[in-house]
Amino acid sequence: MSQNIAEVFSNFSQKFSRFSKSPDAKRVTPPSKDSYYEEKMRERGERLRTSVVSSYKIFRSPFEALGEQSDRAASLDKDEQNLLKAYNLYKSCMETDKENQDEIGATHIKSVEIYSPLADKASYTSGGQFIYLCAWLYFEAAQQEYFPFFTDCENHYTLCFEKAEKHELDSHDREIFEIIRGEFYS
Repeated sequence: MSQNIAEVFSNFSQKFSRFSKSPDAKRVTPPSKDSYYEEKMRERGERLRTSVVSSYKIFRSPFEALGEQSDRAASLDKDEQNLLKAYNLYKSCMETDKENQDEIGATHIKSVEIYSPLADKASYTSGGQFIYLCAWLYFEAAQQEYFPFFTDCENHYTLCFEKAEKHELDSHDREIFEIIRGEFYS
């Protein structure tokens, strides 16, 4: 049964030709690298969205999400109230300063540093949770004139505020903020 290579190739070509002309033949194309990466990005986006929604539900309504007797809920509620107090303190300083700036060269506030117990919590200063507190302030407390952030001053953090339209979030925080806006406030 020795067949030469030309015969084997010819037989294979005939069978392949019949197969490819068959109505049942399906072309299988391997997934492209682009579609693989698109799928991975979509999965990452969905995981992030799910995580953000579940986390923000807790910040939005801590006692409802965690229970009336929850120590964590009480702590989050206190953090929200501390942020609101700091916001109101900063806002009142800016309003007072605005009244003094009627004349050229008037005495004015150059900078405001606010001590807040929030600055002592690593989950806010470096743990990535502060954006949820900021979103709570912005959406739930409807305080949208200034945006809070922390600055690292030597060995401690200081809570600062900036006009909301001037403040730029980093790309990760901006993505979280937009997910919150889309899921809860659109």
